[in-house]
Amino acid sequence: MNNGMNLELAIYVTTLALIGVSYLLSGKRELRNAAAQQRQHDAELETLVRPVLLFTMKASVAHC
Repeated sequence: MNNGMNLELAIYVTTLALIGVSYLLSGKRELRNAAAQQRQHDAELETLVRPVLLFTMKASVAHC
């Protein structure tokens, strides 16, 4: 009976460990995806804003 309990405990511990590792790895993947989306968003924003900044900088120089 004791060996059966040990085997059952080993199965539970192994299952919980695998679930925990899976959870941690999925969290890292989500962080990487979020970081990649933020970089893409920043690049798109820079693409939109850069011409406006260049125009306003040149326009102020032209008035001098």
